[in-house]
Amino acid sequence: MKFKDALWDGSDPDYAPGRTRSKNLFYWKPPAQAVKEGYPGKRERLVGEDGDGRDQERARRCRELTREVYEFFNPAGREPITGTWAWLIERYRSDRFSPIHKVKANTRESYLIYIGKLEKAIGPSMISGTNYEVLCQLRDGMLDRGRTPSYVKKIFTHLRIVANYGSLIENEAAARVAQTLAGMRIESAPKKSKAPTQEQIRAIVDKADEQGLFAFATGLLFQWVFALRAVDVRGQWLECSPDEAGIVRELARNRRQMHLPQTYERWQDGLTWEMFEDDLSGFRKTISKTRKSMPEPLFFDMTYAPELQHRLRILGSQNRAGPVIVGERTGMPYTRDGWTQAFIRCRRAAGISEEVKMMDTRAGALSEASSLGIDPTILRDAAGHQNVATTDRYLRNREKNIASVVQLRSRR
Repeated sequence: MKFKDALWDGSDPDYAPGRTRSKNLFYWKPPAQAVKEGYPGKRERLVGEDGDGRDQERARRCRELTREVYEFFNPAGREPITGTWAWLIERYRSDRFSPIHKVKANTRESYLIYIGKLEKAIGPSMISGTNYEVLCQLRDGMLDRGRTPSYVKKIFTHLRIVANYGSLIENEAAARVAQTLAGMRIESAPKKSKAPTQEQIRAIVDKADEQGLFAFATGLLFQWVFALRAVDVRGQWLECSPDEAGIVRELARNRRQMHLPQTYERWQDGLTWEMFEDDLSGFRKTISKTRKSMPEPLFFDMTYAPELQHRLRILGSQNRAGPVIVGERTGMPYTRDGWTQAFIRCRRAAGISEEVKMMDTRAGALSEASSLGIDPTILRDAAGHQNVATTDRYLRNREKNIASVVQLRSRR
């Protein structure tokens, strides 16, 4: 299969490999040779119709789909062409002076995920050909294909990050894109209005206990009672070198047979027994997300949480060392996906709507506290935030607040 260089560098915006037409409609079809050799992709309807002025948009989509064909048969790909987004993204990832190496490991992991998606979408395109119109088409194209505003916002956030890096290394084309992006407004996802209630969390905890997930149930209660992020309860596994201290595990052992380097992860940030007072009256913990700006450990008083104290006595009856919350089946701390799957399984067993998300547990706890009339400054401290504005984004009880105002005014 041979294609023009425009497939990769965007030098011919009208190049539309695989485009076909039926009456007034346009379609993309994978090359017959590719289908014969096992390519699983099928024909795709392209946007618009004849005469609507969207020929270059359709051509760009044809190039995207055709690149997927190429990459299917050439998984190693090719060296990125200098001046393309793939070239700049690779520099951003590998340059030892890149800002990506200054962020926390879990933040860097998230960055790499979305930068990878960005690379797949626009990697072969020339940075110099990325103007305001192209950026708008990228935004609108994602929305037309059903991507959420939240997803589009994240993609453009990481596009800004990469373009700003290009500006730092004095790439003129990237600097122009960074300036254009600075003037664009990308719609944010609407603020969530719902969060778990105390009754729903209680039902999920009870189902977890019934299913033998006592440690998970205890961890979820910690999230609710102390409005903690899941990562500050279960911890997280982050890539590391094999000789680091702590709990380290080897990943993907089959990589050795594939002649790929071994990878390792270290557990950190979760609750450990060393954080707790001997009588379980409280614990001290540095919040992972604000470790740099607020490095001092916070004290969490457990004298008002007798159920958690009782659960800790059970969990620590044989050994009080290392992680507090470990999986009953594995004997190891939960992974992020394992924690979410446990929540989903117990939520389903409790008959609770899928709208109730584990990630919103913290928002539910803070919203409940807010509805009790707690001062915003106290809420800020309970959440471990630096300012009230951040805490406000977690609150979901707008309707109750409106009702309270109406009720108070009616008493006059």
